[in-house]
Amino acid sequence: MRRLLLRSPLFALTGLLAVGVLLDGRSAAQDATPPADNAAIAVVDLAPGVTAEVLAGAPSDRAPGQTLYLARFVFRPGGEIFAHSHPGTVALGVVEGRFGWTLVAGKATVLRGAASGAGGPAEELTEPGVEVVLEPGDAIYYEKDVVHTARGAGEEPAVVHGTLLLSSGEPLLMPAEMDMGTPAA
Repeated sequence: MRRLLLRSPLFALTGLLAVGVLLDGRSAAQDATPPADNAAIAVVDLAPGVTAEVLAGAPSDRAPGQTLYLARFVFRPGGEIFAHSHPGTVALGVVEGRFGWTLVAGKATVLRGAASGAGGPAEELTEPGVEVVLEPGDAIYYEKDVVHTARGAGEEPAVVHGTLLLSSGEPLLMPAEMDMGTPAA
């Protein structure tokens, strides 16, 4: 079921919002004020110990055919997600905990202390299989050709905020071993 969810457009923002409405039992017209417990924001289990919440999504006038998403990911200690990619540009910032990120293919850039604005020089990641551990305030960014894994690398959950500029209508996450092929007519 999880793989079907990740493969389908249901995983895109509209699907997550629809799931949130169904779970909450109300429409936006009935209740314009979000519930205090954030029940309208759907939490999706990506893998054991790994959850995602899409907090916002909007089409981009500056990047036609692209949708800009804001998401929150939580990686429990030892929680790890399979090798995957995203159909666009991704920037992740660590808010809490230790976040392990491993390059499988492509190139990524790490910015230590990015949140303070006083970070050191950018670190280019080009060697597959090497894990980088990011701490609060660190960031990483990469493009659609990057395949990677990620995990909670500490004793406490890692909370990561993501900004993703992705091809509109495509899944937000694509498992590396999946071949979407050409849709049947």
